[in-house]
Amino acid sequence: MARAKSKPIVKQPPPVAPATAQFDMFPEKPEVVRLNPRNVAGVQTSVVEIVRVRMRPVEPPHLVFHDRHGWYCETHGVHCAAVTLAKELVQRDE
Repeated sequence: MARAKSKPIVKQPPPVAPATAQFDMFPEKPEVVRLNPRNVAGVQTSVVEIVRVRMRPVEPPHLVFHDRHGWYCETHGVHCAAVTLAKELVQRDE
């Protein structure tokens, strides 16, 4: 008499806990500097605002532009955290 083949046992991976944000022990304040668009991009530029945002001293700066396309980071686009910081600086200065 032939035995019926049993189904292989599939082990389920252990549940993964949701990732939590890691906090810095000594958080550093981002450096946000408003630049002159005429000096950076030229006299005939359509850029209204250029803001340099350095999130941490060891990271390269983000250049955030405001022109007819809206606010965007040169490297990361619209959803970059530097865009929010740049908007806050410009609104605070107005």
